Amino acid sequence: MADWSLLTNHGRLLLAIENEPGLRIRDMAERLHLTERAIALILRDLRESGYVTSEREGRRVFYSVVPDKPLRSDLLRGHTVGQLLQLLAEAESSLAQKRPRA
Repeated sequence: MADWSLLTNHGRLLLAIENEPGLRIRDMAERLHLTERAIALILRDLRESGYVTSEREGRRVFYSVVPDKPLRSDLLRGHTVGQLLQLLAEAESSLAQKRPRA
């Protein structure tokens, strides 16, 4: 079976930033199984499109999702990135509650 995902790498990175805003590019690359270069290019796309902001504190850069940005899909334009991330977080929470505890 082919290895693919319903979420693009851009969507996966938005979710990672939302879940852990203090992640370094190296950490993002490790979690998403991408190269640091790929993460930097995706971050550039997301910043240029207004989906992510960045703020430098000393030597660290902190990234934040802009939750009120509309989704780019014509079918979903009435919904925001924040709504999508909230839906995914609720689904993950629901799954975690259903998993048997070790």
